[in-house]
Amino acid sequence: MQFTRSQRILLVIFAVTGLIGPNGIFLYFALTDRAALLQALHDPVAMVFMGEAFLLLVLFAWLIKIRDLTRPGWLTFTVLSLLGSMAFSVPAFLLLHARKEG
Repeated sequence: MQFTRSQRILLVIFAVTGLIGPNGIFLYFALTDRAALLQALHDPVAMVFMGEAFLLLVLFAWLIKIRDLTRPGWLTFTVLSLLGSMAFSVPAFLLLHARKEG
């Protein structure tokens, strides 16, 4: 899978935005306002979104595994997803995969 220069730039923008945006906000409140974090963990709507993110993580990791995308692989995708967000891990994985292919 090859990307044009502008497509790679767009994927980098998505990855950085996903890492700093949703993940940055989560980390900020997790580290500075524990009450807000605990409140979110008891909110059923927030739990639905977190559950959906984990289901998508499992689905994408499984698709990577069955499509035999061994470089960088499903484990790398899972680690990227847990370190960042899906908005970070999907474009980052695509960039890593394209780099390893070419």
